[in-house]
Amino acid sequence: MTSATARANLLARDHTVVETAVPAHMLVLMLNACRDKGIEARPDVLRHLNVAAVSPLTKCDQLSVARLARRIDDVATTLLRDLNPDDPRHGLYSCAMFCMKLVDEGRFPDVRNQAVLVSMLLLDDIKDDRPDVNGLSVVWKLEEARWASEADKLISRANLMGLYLKEFVQLSALAVEDA
Repeated sequence: MTSATARANLLARDHTVVETAVPAHMLVLMLNACRDKGIEARPDVLRHLNVAAVSPLTKCDQLSVARLARRIDDVATTLLRDLNPDDPRHGLYSCAMFCMKLVDEGRFPDVRNQAVLVSMLLLDDIKDDRPDVNGLSVVWKLEEARWASEADKLISRANLMGLYLKEFVQLSALAVEDA
């Protein structure tokens, strides 16, 4: 294996680790922001999301772990800073919609990831929890459209960072053949 091939493999692994960990880390950050505003989440949910954010790092060496953890945190905080929700619940549901859109569009391959499962539960809970005064789901539909719009913006921003690109574009420039 040449050094160029080893470098390409390392970059591909790092890219995959960051893409896998960012959604869970974003949800953890938003749940922490909700907690700071007095909105509590179940402790087991936070624990599972923390595990989901850290688990991609388990197959990396110690030097890579520190570097990748910093990159994951930088990407997540940058995306959330751009989101900048007035209400952390809005940010939380936008992140949940972001996760679901990644899965729906085939940009996030691990559908059993805790971030995806928590996102599904959050969005299901809000559907049951937010009927309008007449018992209709109009309020939910307005919020859903807003969160979907924010999720699309998050995906666009992540694409500009080189993340969650379409399969045929992703890392094709890094592919190096042995000569």
